[in-house]
Amino acid sequence: MPADLSGSIPHTLAARYLTGYHTPVFSDQWGLWKNDFNNPGTDSGHNPDQTLPNGEADIASVSMPVIGPYDSGDPDLCEYHILLAKAAGIEAFTLDWFGPHLGDAYPALEANARVLLQQAEKLDFKLCLSFNDHAFFPPMRPVIKNRPDAVSAAREALIYAQRHYFSSRAYLRLGGAPVLTTVNPGCVGTAWDSPFFTPEEWHELLAGLREPVCLIQNYHAGASEPDFSNWNSVYPAPAVLLDETGSIDAFWTQSRRALETKPYAFISGLVISGCDNRGSGASPVRVYSRGYGARYPATWEANLAQGARFIQIATWNDHLQGSGIEPVKELVLHKNAAVPGWGYRELIATREYAARFTGKNLWPLPSLFLPERLYRLRKSGAPALRADRIRLYLLENDLDGATLGLEQAGV
Repeated sequence: MPADLSGSIPHTLAARYLTGYHTPVFSDQWGLWKNDFNNPGTDSGHNPDQTLPNGEADIASVSMPVIGPYDSGDPDLCEYHILLAKAAGIEAFTLDWFGPHLGDAYPALEANARVLLQQAEKLDFKLCLSFNDHAFFPPMRPVIKNRPDAVSAAREALIYAQRHYFSSRAYLRLGGAPVLTTVNPGCVGTAWDSPFFTPEEWHELLAGLREPVCLIQNYHAGASEPDFSNWNSVYPAPAVLLDETGSIDAFWTQSRRALETKPYAFISGLVISGCDNRGSGASPVRVYSRGYGARYPATWEANLAQGARFIQIATWNDHLQGSGIEPVKELVLHKNAAVPGWGYRELIATREYAARFTGKNLWPLPSLFLPERLYRLRKSGAPALRADRIRLYLLENDLDGATLGLEQAGV
C-alpha cells in the first residue's frame, strides 16, 4: 500500500506536462499539433502544414507558443521548458504516463519522457509520473481481456518505472518516497468498463516494488464517494475545480477530514488558468474563460486558503485543451475561436504565487524571459559551448552574465 509518511511534507509546486508534441523536422510527423490525443489519427480540422491568414501555422490549439510548434523529444525544448519553469518557481513536472509499451498509436511518448528526465538530471529539476489507469484497459490496451490482466500489465509497468524513473536523482520524492499521481476517468468498482484500479488492486500493483510510493489519487465526478483513507493524498480533477461536476467545497471538506487517518498525510490541490478545446476538434466543446487572467489567481487563493502542501498546475502545456501556462503569442490564432494570446501573464502570476506558497527565493523576474532567447540561440546554429555558458549563468542566478552573453550572441 502507499508509504507511511512521517514528518512535515514541504510545500511543493508541480505542473502537469504533456510529451506528445512532434514536428516533421524532428519526428517526421505533427503529433498533438494536428491530432486529438484521445483519438489518434483523427482529423482535428487543422493542418500545421498550412499557413493561416495571420502567418501562423494552423495548429490544433487556440493559441501558439511563443517559440512556435515544437517537438517533445528535442533536448533543446526540454531545456527551455525546465529553465522557464525554474524561473517561475515550479519545482517539478508531473508527466502524463501510459506505461512503456502503448504501441504505434501513441508513438515516442516514452522516449520523449526519457529525454526530459535526462535534461532534468542536468538542470537540478524534478519529474514524477502521473499514472493513467485507463492505459491498462481497452480501448487503449486492446489485448487486455479482464481485470487480472490489467493489474498484471500495470504492475509490470510500475516495476519498469521503478527501474527507469524512481531511481533517478531527478525523480520527485516526498517524505522520502517516490511520488506517483494518478489519472482515472472511470468509476470506483470492479466492472470491466471502469478503468479505475481499486484500493485492493493498488495493493497488488505496489506489492512488487522495492519501496513504498507516495500515492496521490485523482478525485473526479465519476469516482462516487471515494475513500480518501486509502491514499497518501487526493487532488481534485479540473472538472471538480471548475465546478463542472461535483463540488470543490465537498472535496476540501473530505481532504481535511482525511488528515485524521493514515496513510493520508497532506492536502493536495490543483490550480487552473482556464480551458478551451475548440482548437483540438474534440467533442464535447469545453470552454472556461481565463477571465483576462482572473481565474488563475482565484484558484490559487482557494488552494492557499485550504492549506494545500502539494499543488499541481493544470497544465504546463496542454495546448489541445487550452489550459496551459506556457507563454504564447499575443494574437488571435483562429477566427472561429477568438481567444487573445496571454503572453507571459500566467507565468508571471505563477512566479508570484510560487514565492508565497514555497517561501523560497526565486530568480529575478527578468530571468523569465531569458530561456526563450537561449532556445532561439540553440536553434540558430551557434556553437553549443556558447549556449552552455549562458545556461550556466542562469543556473547560478547570474542574470547579468546570462543577459550579456545573449546580447553578444545577437539574440
